[in-house]
Amino acid sequence: MMEEPRSLSPIVSFILTKHVACTALALVMLSSMEWLPGLFGSIPLLALLLSFVAVAMHMLTPALFALIFMGGGMRYTLQVSGLVAFSVVVLSGFDVLLGLMVGLFYCVLPALAANSLKLMGGVSRSATQLVLGMFAAVMLGLIMGSQSHDLSLQGFVDQLLAPMFEVLQNGGLQAGSNQLDAKALQQTQVLLSGIMPGFMAFSLWIVWWSNVLLARNVAMRYGFYTGDTGTLLSVRFGKPIGYALMLSLILANIDVGSVQYIAASLALMLAGVLSVQGIAVAHVWLKTRDMKMIIAMMYVLLFIWFMMVIPFIILGLLDIWFDYRRNKNPTLGG
Repeated sequence: MMEEPRSLSPIVSFILTKHVACTALALVMLSSMEWLPGLFGSIPLLALLLSFVAVAMHMLTPALFALIFMGGGMRYTLQVSGLVAFSVVVLSGFDVLLGLMVGLFYCVLPALAANSLKLMGGVSRSATQLVLGMFAAVMLGLIMGSQSHDLSLQGFVDQLLAPMFEVLQNGGLQAGSNQLDAKALQQTQVLLSGIMPGFMAFSLWIVWWSNVLLARNVAMRYGFYTGDTGTLLSVRFGKPIGYALMLSLILANIDVGSVQYIAASLALMLAGVLSVQGIAVAHVWLKTRDMKMIIAMMYVLLFIWFMMVIPFIILGLLDIWFDYRRNKNPTLGG
């Protein structure tokens, strides 16, 4: 029996349907990491707790704009996004670039992904759209930063990581550590520098896509959502993603400076994305055979042993062409 749609409370309905109120809520969420922890700075434990709350509020901003789109449409969403971007420009001392990036990254991108949910296979379409948008946003930010500091792309990432490793070196290697420790720390820095853009893009993709699906669940609960109702287990990327992974792996093995670095970052992100598809395939296969204990063990192994993800990457890549779930869990509503 289907649950009856609930009604939004008057105050929530007012906030979400009025331009100024909606903009104010978005600004509060976006800026929460700046002001919320400082409210009780004299109480360390409470300040720490509020820091986690502030991060959660900030990272839920995309869900707000996906929800705004589902309830008010694209025109209303773009109007609120414009007001948010303009407010950020003013509050940041007229930093136009920052306002533009916030408007596109936090407001428009999740709204476009929510729009894709209305189409057949919307879960997969929105995930793919966010893959492209997230990677482009991360690389654009790093490229602009590297140009402003007159550094190569990897050199700029090294500069971002340098303060953290200086603290580790001064704190951990100062008191009698040997040269091997210093060399290991340097190797760790090189490794992190190589994987950071791709890992960052993949992590943000997970967060933004989760936000869009969370907004969909809320909209379904309150009866103003129309579109694809598929679960995470139905996600399936198209052949362009598979070809892009193979091409990026080829370019990542060609020593051409920043092109190699960008290709390696793209390959890392796409491998992570396809591992999600591979995990979904394995979950569906095990679920149809009622192997709940094996499913639980699979996730435990993935959590404690990172290398376990490699077979799922391969499985996700193969699933693009063979669609192992076609008779178990149709991915396009068939």
